[in-house]
Amino acid sequence: MTKFALRFLEDKTFSGLCDALDAHDAEEAFRMAHTLKGICLNLGFDKLYEVSAALTEQLRGREIAGSEAIYQQVVEQYDRLTAALKAID
Repeated sequence: MTKFALRFLEDKTFSGLCDALDAHDAEEAFRMAHTLKGICLNLGFDKLYEVSAALTEQLRGREIAGSEAIYQQVVEQYDRLTAALKAID
């Protein structure tokens, strides 16, 4: 499990989400949020899963407006998780 958890550090889904939101590409942002949600569910990253699931639902209508607060929560949880994973590595 540790091997797969540490591989998360190499995954580009989060950066893809950030890029899509910066570009105001709602379709890609939804796809990236949905992918991040699935990865987190599979790896048992519950806190990041919860906020990425909420962001996925916010973006389901392909509208970025109103997603800023939940996106900030995703960023915070992602930063916490990656810091913890780096401490293991």
